[in-house]
Amino acid sequence: MNKILRGFLLFLFFILPIADASAKINIFPKPRYIPALSFYGESGKAYRLTDFKEDLLMAVVWSRRCGPCVSDMKHLRKFAKKVQGQGIKVILISPESEWKTPDERRMFMERIGGLGLVNYLDRKANFRDGMGLRVTPTVVLVNRNGEEVGQITGAVDWDDDDVVEYMINLKNESLKQLDDQEAANQQNQK
Repeated sequence: MNKILRGFLLFLFFILPIADASAKINIFPKPRYIPALSFYGESGKAYRLTDFKEDLLMAVVWSRRCGPCVSDMKHLRKFAKKVQGQGIKVILISPESEWKTPDERRMFMERIGGLGLVNYLDRKANFRDGMGLRVTPTVVLVNRNGEEVGQITGAVDWDDDDVVEYMINLKNESLKQLDDQEAANQQNQK
C-alpha cells in the first residue's frame, strides 16, 4: 500500500472520528444492577466495579485503536486532578489483547498524556461484552452502592469547567437519590 493511501486511512481512522465525535449521555431514572464482571490489575488481581466505593466511579472503557479514546486521555487526566478529593474516581479499562507488556502500556499512556490514570485490563473482552458495550469510549457511571447510574459514549472535553461542574452535580444528585432511597426504606420499616 502506498504512503499516501496509508496516510489517508490513518486520517480517516484517527482524525475524522474526533472531528465528528459527539458525546451521548444516558443517565438512568433509577440505578441499575451491575453484573459481577471482572477486569484485572497489572498484578493479575481481579476487580469488579462494585469493589470501588467512591461517591461516583467513572469506568472508562477504551481502546488504543480508537481515535476519540486516545484524544480523551489528557482531558481525563486533567479532569481527575480537578475532581480529586471530591468523591469522583476515574479508572480505565482497555482490552488486554492490545498490550504485550505493562511497560508498553505505560509508554503509550505517557505518549498520549494519560500517565497517572489507573489502568485495568479486560481479558477476552468479557467485561465490555458482559456490560453490553459496543462503542468506545464509553464511561460507565457507578454510584457508591455499586449500581450503574448511567453511561456517556463518545469523546468529551473532560477538563472543561462546564463538564467538571456537570459531573460534580451528577455525583451530588446520585448521592441525594441514595439518601432519599435510604430514608424511604427507613420510613417503610417503621
